[in-house]
Amino acid sequence: MQVNRCTPPPRGAGILEAKLANLCAFLNDDRQYPVDPLLKMAMAHFQFEAIHPFRDGNGRTGRVVNIHVLTQKGLLDYPILYLSRYIVEHKEEYYNVLAGVSQRGDWPKWLSYMLQAVAYTAQLTYEKINRILQARDAIQEVIASQTTVRRPDQLTQKIFTQPVTRVRHLTEDRTYAENTARDYLNRLVELGILARKTLSGNHYYLNRELYSILAE
Repeated sequence: MQVNRCTPPPRGAGILEAKLANLCAFLNDDRQYPVDPLLKMAMAHFQFEAIHPFRDGNGRTGRVVNIHVLTQKGLLDYPILYLSRYIVEHKEEYYNVLAGVSQRGDWPKWLSYMLQAVAYTAQLTYEKINRILQARDAIQEVIASQTTVRRPDQLTQKIFTQPVTRVRHLTEDRTYAENTARDYLNRLVELGILARKTLSGNHYYLNRELYSILAE
């Protein structure tokens, strides 16, 4: 992979396009560039930030590229490993090690930083997933104890699919009829599992526990 060691983004007709094409080839051609996927992700992130193709949003886009590479290479089944938190919390070190590659070719410190970010975030994500599963199981028990609620497992799954649920989320696949769905969601509000919010006349049901875990 051709590395742009200059701090400013590349200038000149066709240069930016050529460097982006080289980056895409590096990411997608594993025969020509047989690099470990984690290292490839870290190297590609640096290269994207060095190319700096946009006037704004390069940092955010680069962080999206991270998760895309890990998913594309089969290290993740779902894009749930968000390195952004680690990078934001260690922003000064992030910029220092980025500059180290640009100015001195110091790849080891950069790669070490990114691997640490992956390890830290993977552990954090693993713990969050376990907490979500525990919360889901506990809430399913409460819902199942409501003897008039049909298919408590499906209702629980629906409210844990995303933090905010609407009546249509329970009716669009015919899990419940509209009146039944509304009644069940309101009952979960009474039980303290959900919080009902009204915006522009529409009712939204917030899963308190799931939101609390995701917000940390």
